[in-house]
Amino acid sequence: MQASTPTTESAVATFGRPQITFFCELDGPALHELFRDGQVLTTLAASSYGVAVSTRALDAATAEVVRLLNSRGILTIAWLLLTPSEGSWLNLRNYPQAVERYHAFRAWSQSHALHFQAIGLDIEPPEAAIANLQRWGARHIANRVWQARENVLFAAARAAYTDLITEIHHDGYEVHTYQLPILADDRRAGSSLSQRTLDIIDLPADVEVLSCYSSAPIARLDNDLGGALILSYGPAADAISIGAISGIGARDGGDDLPQLPWDALERDLLLAAHHTDMIYVYSLEGCVERGLLTRITQINWDAEPTVLLWKRAIVASARGALLVGLLLARFSRALLAWLGWGLFALLLARQLRGAVQRR
Repeated sequence: MQASTPTTESAVATFGRPQITFFCELDGPALHELFRDGQVLTTLAASSYGVAVSTRALDAATAEVVRLLNSRGILTIAWLLLTPSEGSWLNLRNYPQAVERYHAFRAWSQSHALHFQAIGLDIEPPEAAIANLQRWGARHIANRVWQARENVLFAAARAAYTDLITEIHHDGYEVHTYQLPILADDRRAGSSLSQRTLDIIDLPADVEVLSCYSSAPIARLDNDLGGALILSYGPAADAISIGAISGIGARDGGDDLPQLPWDALERDLLLAAHHTDMIYVYSLEGCVERGLLTRITQINWDAEPTVLLWKRAIVASARGALLVGLLLARFSRALLAWLGWGLFALLLARQLRGAVQRR
């Protein structure tokens, strides 16, 4: 069994600065090119940064890069991804493939004598569901919510992923889960409706990372939520993921989002650091291509970032409306039952009063 080094210990070396881990989804020649001149490795090691390496390609090229990271003492996390044909992200629909993928990763890691501090499980809705949402909008959401109570995959997937996490722990790794912020709203309402609707699932991880990306393809918001998600969800987060700073070769996730300029990235890093000592950034290749890696090392972590009031109000209003909706859905049956009893009592009282008056 591989003994893991708790990732929280690595934050000690940063002397009050947060532990920053960069997602990296490159593989093959592109991954080798990223680390070719050694400067990226030097910067990562000197700043005690970590890398969440995509395990989409379990090949010799990826193993060689992981060995380089291991040799420099760089915190390395296995970002467990499926192949594109299997849906890439983990969710209710592909939990058998997720279990198989971990077993394949474990065999590959052992055969190459690689060391990872943690396994990162990326929980996101199926790509088909996202495409339908973009195509049909509110109509599709209403249909999904209506069908959510009968999501027969929920219990089976939850059991399978919980067993997988137990197995990962037995193998000596920590487990990090990368979750949508809406999970915090589900918990606040004591509900699982959002999870059943989006085909995602709440899991018992060592570190739960809420993806609070400010990038938003909304022109009226200048394509930037202004850090309002971080400010709103930060108190409920073990760790926070920010972005997107995508590389030219990015294939999933962040390449569909607008690029955050440096000022916005710096703001989000400072905001996240107010709530957690562990921050993920999407992505390493994007930051390197845009020359931001060195600038991150020079951030003044004592600076006070600001969030525009109107953007804070938008997020707060949306979360408030979501909470009301989740609570109504949760208690709808009980509410209808009580209303029914109330109507019965009202009718009974009227009949009794009529009987008394007739006497």
